[in-house]
Amino acid sequence: MKNIKSLYFFFSAVIMAFMFASCEKDNDKAISLPPIDTTMNSLQVSMGVNYDTMIFVNLATGTTKYSAIKDYDLAFEASPQGQYIYLNTGKYMFAWRSASTDIANTDTTGLVWATDADTWLGDSTAFGKNMDVTGNFNNTIMVIDRGKYNYFGSDRYRKLQLVSVSNTEYLIRYSKLNNTDYHEFTIPKDDTYSLMYFSFDNGGKMVSLAPPKNQWDIVFTRYIHTYWEETLQFRFYLVNGTMTNIWNNETCAILKKDSVPGYKPFEIFNHNDISNFPFYTQADIMGFDWKDFDFNTNLYYIVPNLFYIIKNPYGEYYKLKYYDFYNAQGVRGCPAFQYQRIL
Repeated sequence: MKNIKSLYFFFSAVIMAFMFASCEKDNDKAISLPPIDTTMNSLQVSMGVNYDTMIFVNLATGTTKYSAIKDYDLAFEASPQGQYIYLNTGKYMFAWRSASTDIANTDTTGLVWATDADTWLGDSTAFGKNMDVTGNFNNTIMVIDRGKYNYFGSDRYRKLQLVSVSNTEYLIRYSKLNNTDYHEFTIPKDDTYSLMYFSFDNGGKMVSLAPPKNQWDIVFTRYIHTYWEETLQFRFYLVNGTMTNIWNNETCAILKKDSVPGYKPFEIFNHNDISNFPFYTQADIMGFDWKDFDFNTNLYYIVPNLFYIIKNPYGEYYKLKYYDFYNAQGVRGCPAFQYQRIL
């Protein structure tokens, strides 16, 4: 797997510059989907050939909500105790925390950019912990790169200061690097949602993207994966994958043949087997490792003998297994999967 990933990364680096400039399909040939068990639920979603759509999925109802990834810049934790701020890494966003608290006189030379970890754990974000145990918050200026594929010139960068955090809202101030387009903005908290989405466009605005937090379990999206073993030039790469709703206390177990003791095939896995496997709180347990790239066929393929168990906050368990990444017309970016509640 490691060798395949290395090849995948090398190939991806070559085509990276063309990723957003072309909407051509990477394969025109229609692909016959493999047979599936009709006693289980089956769903296929479409992220778009450039993976520019995020799709929220409710496993209990089979319903989905589609939103454009480009529509937001930052996501704020929505719970009363929330303090974490997330970059939209699907737009290739980075940030750097300065030592200054003066937004008009922040030195932006020699920036060392950081991005969010794909675990989506709040203390592993570029913003990091914004409050300490005593409730004091870090109001030093963040310099934000909104993404080189979507923004150019002065519109690409912002300076942002977190002015205050309470149980009901965040207060932020921000401007362009030249101190123009200065604004103060209040981000409300709403505990019925996982995150509150914000865009710098048009001076700043809230964006409605996701269903309420108890109405989605997983989201298909684009995000940055960090290859720490690579040089800085090739370290940060855009991938597409599946994240669990960790803000609604959703957890996930991974079952892969020959890698976990007690593995049972997807078809016969039942409730009695659940206690044999650990469940993880990181959002990226599914991530993008359920598929890989075959350089001989120039196609993605689904990794065999791999599936997942998702536990929601109501004590319900679902098993989920991918079976394709292409639709019937051969268009990529269309994950297809089977899933079933474990009774």
